[in-house]
Amino acid sequence: MSHHQSSWPFGQPEQLADVLREQGASPEEQADLLPALRRLSEWQAPQPSPADTRRLLAVLATELPAHSPVRQAIHEHRQQRIALLLETARAQVSLFVPGFWLVSALVTLLGAAVVLSRVIPDQAMMLRISGPLLAYLGTIVAFRGRGARVLELELVCLPSPLQLAIARLVIVLGYDVGLSLALSLLLWAGGSGQVLALTLAWFMPLLLVAGLALLLTLRLSVQAASSVAYGIWLAFLAISTVSHLQGLLFAPVLLVLPGCIGLAGLSIALLRMHANMHRQLPHI
Repeated sequence: MSHHQSSWPFGQPEQLADVLREQGASPEEQADLLPALRRLSEWQAPQPSPADTRRLLAVLATELPAHSPVRQAIHEHRQQRIALLLETARAQVSLFVPGFWLVSALVTLLGAAVVLSRVIPDQAMMLRISGPLLAYLGTIVAFRGRGARVLELELVCLPSPLQLAIARLVIVLGYDVGLSLALSLLLWAGGSGQVLALTLAWFMPLLLVAGLALLLTLRLSVQAASSVAYGIWLAFLAISTVSHLQGLLFAPVLLVLPGCIGLAGLSIALLRMHANMHRQLPHI
């Protein structure tokens, strides 16, 4: 009893009267309500038993809708976002000239041919050079519109510039994934050993150069950023070969490391691109 009395915020009749007066109660209404409010401080609510709780839940369950409208709305919104991204990517395909598709396929075929012919003792080296070359070409083609000062036009379109960038990355990386699968089939059909390791040696540096190039486009032009990113990778390959650290740097356990770094770079670049969008508008 003392616990309930101590937790009651208005223990004195004067305090209760002040509260009722603030609520607009007349003196007559205050006289009628004060005894009831004082009794309320002494009342102890009954504790429900487990059976009471089950009965209450059973009654409430019949009143709940079979499908949550909130969850249904969230599900439909996610589907619409995915559909919008795919539709935007389909529309952006027209920006990629036929030469891009053909040159990328030829570079992949050339890398597979060199590996299968065993002209170079280190088969993975050719793939580490040719794979990032596709990232260089893809970045230049996908984001060449930034140099044309068309950001104002993109801002008035329904998809945001960030959505356009993601859609173009979906096209480029999707095509590169398809080429990597084709490369794997060619290597497997040609009887080359370690197909998975060779495919990763081709695709993981591709992701690394793509992420680095997109990061550099925040400060440099698209052509310069892509060239610097690809040049850094070629310099890294040259230094690792000359210093005889190639076996350590390209150990099997580290094959996926360049790809993970590249994906992290792509994510950071997209977030920074969205945050700095207003700074990319041309100043007149």
